[in-house]
Amino acid sequence: IAKNGAEILRLWAAMLNYKEDARFGQEILARIVEAYRKIRNTWRFMMGNLYDFSPDTDAVADKDLLWLDRWILEKLAEVRARALKAYEEFEYHTVFHSIYDFFSVGLSAFYLDVIKDRAYCSAKRSVLRRAAQTALFTVLRDTLTLMAPILPFTAEEAWEATPAFNGKESSVHLELFPAAGGRWLEPSRLAEIDALIAIREKVLKELEKAREEKLIGNSLEALVTLRAPSSQAEILEKYQADLPALFIVSAVTLERGANEALEVSVGRAPGEKCERCWNYSTDVGRSREFPTFCARCDDVMKTVFP
Repeated sequence: IAKNGAEILRLWAAMLNYKEDARFGQEILARIVEAYRKIRNTWRFMMGNLYDFSPDTDAVADKDLLWLDRWILEKLAEVRARALKAYEEFEYHTVFHSIYDFFSVGLSAFYLDVIKDRAYCSAKRSVLRRAAQTALFTVLRDTLTLMAPILPFTAEEAWEATPAFNGKESSVHLELFPAAGGRWLEPSRLAEIDALIAIREKVLKELEKAREEKLIGNSLEALVTLRAPSSQAEILEKYQADLPALFIVSAVTLERGANEALEVSVGRAPGEKCERCWNYSTDVGRSREFPTFCARCDDVMKTVFP
Protein backbone atom coordinates (compact mmCIF):
# COMPACT_ATOMS: atom_id res chain seq x y z
CA ILE A 1 0.00 0.00 0.00
CA ALA A 2 2.82 2.41 0.85
CA LYS A 3 4.44 1.85 -2.55
CA ASN A 4 1.47 1.49 -4.91
CA GLY A 5 -1.63 2.64 -3.02
CA ALA A 6 -4.62 0.85 -1.58
CA GLU A 7 -6.42 0.68 -4.93
CA ILE A 8 -3.85 -1.83 -6.17
CA LEU A 9 -4.54 -4.09 -3.20
CA ARG A 10 -8.29 -3.79 -3.78
CA LEU A 11 -7.79 -4.67 -7.42
CA TRP A 12 -5.74 -7.74 -6.46
CA ALA A 13 -8.53 -8.88 -4.12
CA ALA A 14 -11.15 -8.38 -6.83
CA MET A 15 -9.06 -10.28 -9.40
CA LEU A 16 -8.83 -13.37 -7.22
CA ASN A 17 -10.95 -16.38 -7.89
CA TYR A 18 -11.58 -17.13 -4.23
CA LYS A 19 -12.39 -20.76 -5.05
CA GLU A 20 -8.70 -21.26 -5.78
CA ASP A 21 -5.47 -20.58 -3.87
CA ALA A 22 -4.67 -16.88 -3.48
CA ARG A 23 -1.32 -16.06 -5.07
CA PHE A 24 0.68 -12.91 -4.49
CA GLY A 25 4.18 -11.78 -5.42
CA GLN A 26 6.15 -9.09 -7.20
CA GLU A 27 5.36 -10.43 -10.68
CA ILE A 28 1.64 -10.56 -9.93
CA LEU A 29 1.83 -7.11 -8.36
CA ALA A 30 3.50 -5.69 -11.47
CA ARG A 31 0.72 -7.08 -13.67
CA ILE A 32 -1.92 -5.57 -11.38
CA VAL A 33 -0.22 -2.16 -11.50
CA GLU A 34 -0.21 -2.37 -15.30
CA ALA A 35 -3.88 -3.33 -15.36
CA TYR A 36 -4.73 -0.42 -13.06
CA ARG A 37 -2.87 2.01 -15.34
CA LYS A 38 -4.73 0.69 -18.37
CA ILE A 39 -8.10 1.28 -16.70
CA ARG A 40 -7.16 4.70 -15.33
CA ASN A 41 -5.58 5.92 -18.57
CA THR A 42 -8.55 4.75 -20.62
CA TRP A 43 -10.90 6.74 -18.39
CA ARG A 44 -8.58 9.75 -18.71
CA PHE A 45 -8.56 9.50 -22.50
CA MET A 46 -12.35 9.39 -22.63
CA MET A 47 -12.69 12.34 -20.26
CA GLY A 48 -10.16 14.30 -22.30
CA ASN A 49 -12.38 13.89 -25.37
CA LEU A 50 -15.48 15.02 -23.47
CA TYR A 51 -14.14 18.39 -22.30
CA ASP A 52 -16.72 20.34 -24.37
CA PHE A 53 -19.55 17.79 -24.26
CA SER A 54 -22.79 18.32 -22.36
CA PRO A 55 -24.80 15.09 -22.39
CA ASP A 56 -28.14 16.89 -21.96
CA THR A 57 -27.68 19.18 -24.97
CA ASP A 58 -24.99 17.64 -27.19
CA ALA A 59 -25.83 13.93 -27.21
CA VAL A 60 -27.13 12.71 -30.57
CA ALA A 61 -30.19 10.54 -31.07
CA ASP A 62 -29.68 6.81 -31.35
CA LYS A 63 -30.54 6.91 -35.06
CA ASP A 64 -27.66 9.34 -35.70
CA LEU A 65 -24.97 7.12 -34.19
CA LEU A 66 -22.52 5.65 -36.67
CA TRP A 67 -22.21 1.88 -36.98
CA LEU A 68 -18.91 1.95 -35.10
CA ASP A 69 -20.50 3.84 -32.19
CA ARG A 70 -23.36 1.36 -32.11
CA TRP A 71 -20.83 -1.50 -32.15
CA ILE A 72 -19.00 -0.25 -29.05
CA LEU A 73 -22.32 0.29 -27.26
CA GLU A 74 -23.34 -3.25 -28.18
CA LYS A 75 -20.08 -4.55 -26.68
CA LEU A 76 -20.66 -2.37 -23.60
CA ALA A 77 -24.13 -3.89 -23.19
CA GLU A 78 -22.59 -7.38 -23.23
CA VAL A 79 -20.01 -6.37 -20.60
CA ARG A 80 -22.67 -4.70 -18.48
CA ALA A 81 -24.84 -7.83 -18.49
CA ARG A 82 -21.88 -10.06 -17.51
CA ALA A 83 -20.77 -7.67 -14.75
CA LEU A 84 -24.23 -7.33 -13.22
CA LYS A 85 -24.70 -11.10 -13.19
CA ALA A 86 -21.23 -11.54 -11.67
CA TYR A 87 -21.98 -9.06 -8.86
CA GLU A 88 -25.16 -10.95 -8.02
CA GLU A 89 -23.14 -14.16 -7.81
CA PHE A 90 -20.19 -12.56 -5.92
CA GLU A 91 -17.86 -13.41 -8.80
CA TYR A 92 -15.84 -10.21 -8.55
CA HIS A 93 -12.98 -11.52 -10.69
CA THR A 94 -15.47 -11.87 -13.55
CA VAL A 95 -16.45 -8.22 -13.11
CA PHE A 96 -12.83 -7.11 -13.34
CA HIS A 97 -11.81 -9.34 -16.25
CA SER A 98 -14.93 -8.44 -18.26
CA ILE A 99 -14.26 -4.71 -17.98
CA TYR A 100 -10.47 -4.99 -18.33
CA ASP A 101 -10.72 -7.11 -21.48
CA PHE A 102 -13.27 -4.65 -22.88
CA PHE A 103 -10.88 -1.76 -22.20
CA SER A 104 -7.88 -3.55 -23.68
CA VAL A 105 -9.42 -5.11 -26.78
CA GLY A 106 -12.64 -3.34 -27.73
CA LEU A 107 -11.74 0.17 -26.61
CA SER A 108 -8.00 0.92 -26.63
CA ALA A 109 -6.92 -1.43 -29.42
CA PHE A 110 -9.82 -0.66 -31.72
CA TYR A 111 -12.58 1.88 -31.09
CA LEU A 112 -10.56 4.66 -29.44
CA ASP A 113 -7.83 4.25 -32.04
CA VAL A 114 -10.22 4.47 -34.98
CA ILE A 115 -12.28 7.46 -33.77
CA LYS A 116 -9.28 9.73 -33.08
CA ASP A 117 -9.42 11.20 -36.58
CA ARG A 118 -13.17 11.80 -36.29
CA ALA A 119 -12.92 13.25 -32.78
CA TYR A 120 -9.93 15.50 -33.49
CA CYS A 121 -10.53 16.63 -37.08
CA SER A 122 -14.30 16.84 -37.57
CA ALA A 123 -16.10 20.13 -37.00
CA LYS A 124 -16.58 20.84 -33.31
CA ARG A 125 -20.37 20.50 -33.29
CA SER A 126 -20.71 18.07 -36.19
CA VAL A 127 -22.79 14.93 -35.87
CA LEU A 128 -19.65 12.89 -36.60
CA ARG A 129 -17.88 14.24 -33.53
CA ARG A 130 -20.92 14.42 -31.27
CA ALA A 131 -21.83 10.81 -32.09
CA ALA A 132 -18.40 9.64 -30.95
CA GLN A 133 -18.69 11.76 -27.79
CA THR A 134 -22.15 10.34 -27.08
CA ALA A 135 -20.78 6.80 -27.20
CA LEU A 136 -17.70 7.76 -25.14
CA PHE A 137 -19.85 9.35 -22.46
CA THR A 138 -22.07 6.27 -22.18
CA VAL A 139 -19.04 3.99 -21.89
CA LEU A 140 -17.41 6.26 -19.29
CA ARG A 141 -20.53 6.62 -17.15
CA ASP A 142 -21.40 2.93 -17.14
CA THR A 143 -17.89 1.58 -16.54
CA LEU A 144 -17.31 4.04 -13.70
CA THR A 145 -20.43 2.88 -11.88
CA LEU A 146 -19.62 -0.78 -12.53
CA MET A 147 -16.04 -0.46 -11.24
CA ALA A 148 -16.84 1.87 -8.32
CA PRO A 149 -17.07 -0.94 -5.70
CA ILE A 150 -13.68 -2.28 -6.80
CA LEU A 151 -11.79 1.01 -7.35
CA PRO A 152 -13.74 3.38 -5.08
CA PHE A 153 -11.25 6.26 -4.92
CA THR A 154 -10.26 6.20 -8.59
CA ALA A 155 -13.89 5.96 -9.72
CA GLU A 156 -14.87 8.84 -7.42
CA GLU A 157 -12.03 11.01 -8.73
CA ALA A 158 -13.05 10.28 -12.31
CA TRP A 159 -16.73 10.85 -11.52
CA GLU A 160 -15.97 14.37 -10.35
CA ALA A 161 -14.42 15.11 -13.77
CA THR A 162 -17.25 13.44 -15.72
CA PRO A 163 -19.47 15.92 -17.60
CA ALA A 164 -22.51 17.00 -15.59
CA PHE A 165 -25.88 15.66 -16.68
CA ASN A 166 -29.43 15.74 -15.47
CA GLY A 167 -29.75 13.41 -12.48
CA LYS A 168 -26.01 13.01 -11.89
CA GLU A 169 -25.38 12.17 -8.23
CA SER A 170 -22.73 14.07 -6.26
CA SER A 171 -20.84 10.80 -5.73
CA VAL A 172 -20.46 7.78 -7.97
CA HIS A 173 -21.27 5.67 -4.90
CA LEU A 174 -24.76 7.15 -4.79
CA GLU A 175 -25.44 6.04 -8.35
CA LEU A 176 -27.26 2.85 -9.24
CA PHE A 177 -25.66 0.29 -11.51
CA PRO A 178 -26.64 0.85 -15.15
CA ALA A 179 -29.67 -1.15 -16.20
CA ALA A 180 -29.25 -3.88 -18.77
CA GLY A 181 -29.97 -2.38 -22.20
CA GLY A 182 -31.32 -3.65 -25.49
CA ARG A 183 -29.58 -4.51 -28.71
CA TRP A 184 -27.70 -1.87 -30.70
CA LEU A 185 -26.91 -4.02 -33.73
CA GLU A 186 -28.44 -7.01 -35.40
CA PRO A 187 -26.46 -10.28 -35.26
CA SER A 188 -25.86 -10.13 -39.02
CA ARG A 189 -24.36 -6.64 -38.70
CA LEU A 190 -22.15 -7.81 -35.83
CA ALA A 191 -20.89 -10.66 -38.00
CA GLU A 192 -19.98 -8.16 -40.74
CA ILE A 193 -18.05 -5.99 -38.30
CA ASP A 194 -16.25 -9.01 -36.86
CA ALA A 195 -15.16 -9.83 -40.42
CA LEU A 196 -13.93 -6.24 -40.89
CA ILE A 197 -11.94 -6.45 -37.64
CA ALA A 198 -10.28 -9.67 -38.83
CA ILE A 199 -9.36 -7.96 -42.12
CA ARG A 200 -8.07 -4.96 -40.18
CA GLU A 201 -5.70 -7.19 -38.22
CA LYS A 202 -4.22 -8.49 -41.47
CA VAL A 203 -3.86 -4.96 -42.84
CA LEU A 204 -2.12 -3.77 -39.66
CA LYS A 205 0.44 -6.58 -40.00
CA GLU A 206 1.20 -5.51 -43.57
CA LEU A 207 1.51 -1.88 -42.48
CA GLU A 208 4.00 -2.93 -39.82
CA LYS A 209 6.04 -4.78 -42.45
CA ALA A 210 6.00 -1.65 -44.63
CA ARG A 211 7.29 0.40 -41.69
CA GLU A 212 10.08 -2.09 -41.05
CA GLU A 213 11.06 -1.90 -44.73
CA LYS A 214 11.09 1.94 -44.52
CA LEU A 215 8.41 2.16 -47.22
CA ILE A 216 6.32 4.31 -44.88
CA GLY A 217 6.90 5.98 -41.55
CA ASN A 218 3.41 6.73 -40.24
CA SER A 219 0.42 4.63 -41.31
CA LEU A 220 -1.22 7.76 -42.73
CA GLU A 221 1.47 7.77 -45.43
CA ALA A 222 0.01 4.53 -46.77
CA LEU A 223 -2.25 3.56 -49.63
CA VAL A 224 -3.66 0.08 -48.96
CA THR A 225 -4.83 -2.07 -51.88
CA LEU A 226 -7.13 -4.99 -51.10
CA ARG A 227 -7.72 -7.80 -53.59
CA ALA A 228 -10.63 -9.64 -52.06
CA PRO A 229 -12.40 -12.88 -52.95
CA SER A 230 -16.13 -12.55 -53.56
CA SER A 231 -16.91 -13.77 -50.03
CA GLN A 232 -15.18 -10.72 -48.54
CA ALA A 233 -15.57 -8.23 -51.38
CA GLU A 234 -19.27 -7.62 -50.71
CA ILE A 235 -18.63 -6.63 -47.10
CA LEU A 236 -15.64 -4.47 -48.02
CA GLU A 237 -17.63 -2.71 -50.74
CA LYS A 238 -20.45 -2.04 -48.27
CA TYR A 239 -18.05 -0.33 -45.84
CA GLN A 240 -15.61 1.04 -48.44
CA ALA A 241 -16.03 4.69 -47.39
CA ASP A 242 -15.05 3.81 -43.83
CA LEU A 243 -12.00 1.66 -44.63
CA PRO A 244 -9.34 4.43 -44.50
CA ALA A 245 -10.47 5.44 -41.00
CA LEU A 246 -10.75 1.80 -39.96
CA PHE A 247 -7.18 1.03 -41.05
CA ILE A 248 -5.88 4.53 -40.10
CA VAL A 249 -4.44 5.12 -43.57
CA SER A 250 -4.96 7.89 -46.12
CA ALA A 251 -6.46 5.82 -48.93
CA VAL A 252 -7.80 2.34 -49.68
CA THR A 253 -8.43 0.83 -53.10
CA LEU A 254 -10.53 -2.29 -53.47
CA GLU A 255 -10.32 -4.91 -56.21
CA ARG A 256 -11.95 -8.26 -56.74
CA GLY A 257 -9.32 -10.96 -56.64
CA ALA A 258 -9.20 -14.37 -58.27
CA ASN A 259 -7.69 -16.10 -55.25
CA GLU A 260 -9.68 -17.43 -52.31
CA ALA A 261 -7.53 -15.52 -49.79
CA LEU A 262 -7.46 -11.78 -49.24
CA GLU A 263 -4.36 -10.08 -50.64
CA VAL A 264 -3.08 -6.89 -49.01
CA SER A 265 -0.45 -4.61 -50.51
CA VAL A 266 0.89 -1.31 -49.15
CA GLY A 267 2.18 1.64 -51.13
CA ARG A 268 2.70 5.36 -50.69
CA ALA A 269 -0.47 7.43 -50.60
CA PRO A 270 -0.81 9.94 -53.44
CA GLY A 271 -0.93 13.68 -52.84
CA GLU A 272 0.47 15.90 -50.13
CA LYS A 273 0.21 15.79 -46.35
CA CYS A 274 -2.55 17.92 -44.82
CA GLU A 275 -1.08 20.01 -42.02
CA ARG A 276 -4.26 19.71 -39.95
CA CYS A 277 -5.30 16.04 -40.08
CA TRP A 278 -1.98 14.59 -41.42
CA ASN A 279 -3.82 12.56 -44.05
CA TYR A 280 -2.34 12.56 -47.54
CA SER A 281 -4.67 13.94 -50.19
CA THR A 282 -4.59 15.19 -53.77
CA ASP A 283 -6.84 18.04 -52.61
CA VAL A 284 -4.05 19.74 -50.65
CA GLY A 285 -3.15 23.06 -52.27
CA ARG A 286 -6.51 23.70 -53.94
CA SER A 287 -7.92 26.01 -51.28
CA ARG A 288 -7.11 29.70 -51.47
CA GLU A 289 -7.78 30.35 -47.78
CA PHE A 290 -6.06 27.23 -46.45
CA PRO A 291 -3.66 25.97 -49.13
CA THR A 292 -1.96 23.44 -46.81
CA PHE A 293 -5.24 21.73 -45.86
CA CYS A 294 -7.19 18.92 -47.52
CA ALA A 295 -10.76 19.44 -48.72
CA ARG A 296 -12.28 18.06 -45.52
CA CYS A 297 -10.22 20.29 -43.25
CA ASP A 298 -10.88 23.24 -45.57
CA ASP A 299 -14.63 22.68 -45.11
CA VAL A 300 -14.22 22.43 -41.33
CA MET A 301 -12.18 25.64 -41.15
CA LYS A 302 -14.81 27.49 -43.16
CA THR A 303 -17.31 26.71 -40.39
CA VAL A 304 -14.87 28.27 -37.91
CA PHE A 305 -13.93 31.26 -40.10
CA PRO A 306 -16.89 31.69 -42.48
